[in-house]
Amino acid sequence: METIHMTFKQKIYESLKRRIITSGLHAGQQLYEKELMQEYGIGRTPLREIFHELQRDGLIEILPKLGTKVVSMDLKVLRETVQLRRELEGLAAELAARNITSGQLAEFRHLLDEAGNIDDNAPEALIKMSDIDVKIHLIIYETAGNEQLINIIRVLLDKMTIYWFQVGFSASEFQEQFEELELLYHAMIKGDSSEAKNIMRRHIDHFAELIKKHIF
Repeated sequence: METIHMTFKQKIYESLKRRIITSGLHAGQQLYEKELMQEYGIGRTPLREIFHELQRDGLIEILPKLGTKVVSMDLKVLRETVQLRRELEGLAAELAARNITSGQLAEFRHLLDEAGNIDDNAPEALIKMSDIDVKIHLIIYETAGNEQLINIIRVLLDKMTIYWFQVGFSASEFQEQFEELELLYHAMIKGDSSEAKNIMRRHIDHFAELIKKHIF
């Protein structure tokens, strides 16, 4: 029974996380326990445990006497996240280039092709490209083979993805992100760890520049 309960709770956590990241629950929106308990058929205690996980991941704020709300963009947090992710993603790409298998390269190629076939600006297209981008990064993390790195970097990935949707990027702007990932793929084929590291850093810098363009 415990395993089933944890699996159920994890599904709700993932559902809420996805809704927050893709702005299904928008920035600053208040989250009401009773509404979510009814919607998901979950008790107050496990829901609060999920809230604490989401707060730990930087996706919601739990404010005493003021309730729980989805985080809004914080430029200081964004700047710090970009700085950390630039270095950690670069390291992950460097390690992955040394270890990536033919099967992982094939999956990388498939995802790039899938992204290249998306040519509209519908909200669903942005969500689909975000999903593909995350899958590519997860391949890199897995291939890097450093569990502690993975645990840190996945939280940063979620934080940065949420900003894509909060600032209202178009699917065509997201498509630009795959230009560096295409270059990264070829660096991976060559096993060039130094080039892979530099490309990934440029990829994160590109993201930051697009964010600045929308904000300023």
